[in-house]
Amino acid sequence: MQKFAIILLLSAAAAACTDESTTPPTKAVETENPAVDPSSKLVILSCEASKSKLTVTCAEPQLGRKSREGPVADIIYGGQNTFVTVTSSNVAYNNLTGRFTFDITLKNLLQQPIGTTDGVSPAPTGVRVFFSSGPTVTGGSGIAAPVPDGFATFTAGGQPFYQYDGILANNATSAPKTWTIIIAPTVDTFTFILFISSPVQFPDGYIEINGQLPVGSYGDLHPGSTAPLTAVVKNALGIVQAGAVVTWGTTDPNQASVDPSGVVTGVRYGTPVITATSGALNGAIAFNITGTTRNWTGAVSTDWEVGGNWGGGYTPALVDTANIPTGVPNFPVLTLSEAIGGITVADLATLNLASFDLTLTALASTGQTAGGGVLGTTGTLILSGNSTFNGRFPLVNVTGTYNTAATVTATAPLNITAGLLQTDLNLVEINSQ
Repeated sequence: MQKFAIILLLSAAAAACTDESTTPPTKAVETENPAVDPSSKLVILSCEASKSKLTVTCAEPQLGRKSREGPVADIIYGGQNTFVTVTSSNVAYNNLTGRFTFDITLKNLLQQPIGTTDGVSPAPTGVRVFFSSGPTVTGGSGIAAPVPDGFATFTAGGQPFYQYDGILANNATSAPKTWTIIIAPTVDTFTFILFISSPVQFPDGYIEINGQLPVGSYGDLHPGSTAPLTAVVKNALGIVQAGAVVTWGTTDPNQASVDPSGVVTGVRYGTPVITATSGALNGAIAFNITGTTRNWTGAVSTDWEVGGNWGGGYTPALVDTANIPTGVPNFPVLTLSEAIGGITVADLATLNLASFDLTLTALASTGQTAGGGVLGTTGTLILSGNSTFNGRFPLVNVTGTYNTAATVTATAPLNITAGLLQTDLNLVEINSQ
């Protein structure tokens, strides 16, 4: 993931800004930096701190950034209480040490988190607040100098900065950090200009799907059910890019399909991701396609593995229930060992395991008429879930917890290797092989 910084430019006195002022962004000044987003806004907040009054006040916005310098990977954004809120508190001055101190918190108003390049791990540089220029004494005389966390190159070499570690999600506020400016006893007011620089996960912008950043989660969707999606193309600041065309896609059309308007249809159990693209920008949202009942038709053959033998053209998946009715041209026979959710076999219908195992995590139910139900030679029905059990079966191995819902007829031996079988007063008949 590309490392990227978004920047806030503020002209500030001492504590950078007050915590109540909301100033609309001014028009961005043109620069030669190719990474500056022309749709972003640049605002300067001119503030003044008074040592004598221990106050910080902000005036009207002044001229925007004129410098043509800056990291080529940066875009510039501003807007106090629009993209970020910088709040000052606890302004104090110590006459003995000359320390002018105040606490600063940062609140992220961007949709995407700041201080991270992947949305999960904090970036080593955290969120840094650089002194671009100043402090400049505007009232009294003498010097004013910050006591920063460190120095680094941003728009120039050796610029002091304060660093806020950790990830700031949307609407999250950092812990307060105490800033210190050493001032001469003859200084009363001073100003300085700040850049707030933070890595972001989507430096070029992103596509929001149903209000979520990539990769969001839709949740459960039943096979055959539909879910309409809405995509909004945004730049790194979360500003909507009007007129952008979105193309939809799916990571597995056998699990979920999506039409050109963004309507998703569940197809088969799985966790597909629906994608949206617009130029170089991407969005994605994950689905959990839940289980369904797959009805056997036997239209092609007896082979369980042939999709054409099942309604909808898909064999049962891990959490599906297989329903075997009567009145079909062919009854199913396993040609491989299988694991699904549950089975229901109508009276006089059959499911032949042959020499293969069928593992279930849900119910196992068949009719009671002799000659029907689940058949087999050496294949075993493995009951590994927590459900009910009734009907006619070949070899059975219980590894989960099952209750008999009616009479059970099985072929010896019926094994209970790691689970529990509760009869609930129902008959369990074990026939010799």
